[in-house]
Amino acid sequence: MSQEPLRIIVGPRWQMFTYQRDGFQLIGTVQRGMQIGALARMPDGDYAQVNGDIVETLNRSRVEFALRAATGTKPGEPIVNIPRAPSPAVTVTVKKKRRIVMPPTE
Repeated sequence: MSQEPLRIIVGPRWQMFTYQRDGFQLIGTVQRGMQIGALARMPDGDYAQVNGDIVETLNRSRVEFALRAATGTKPGEPIVNIPRAPSPAVTVTVKKKRRIVMPPTE
């Protein structure tokens, strides 16, 4: 495992790396060196980096330290601002193409 500090971004960007799973609380993204993926809290309380169907367990204390830095909480305080549900789906509106009608030439 890399000894570089973890970079955590809390928010819905986890959707780029995996899908919602039963029992997992998806928090945001985690970057370890050149590896980036979704950050998830598993049912047993451990944290993992998830990429598609691949789940890699992370060191709990390192993740909590990085989460505290990302959310601005102090040791002993509960980590807040963790999203509880994914953001709503994006609605795309496709408009008709405009056609330019040229005036008749004489």
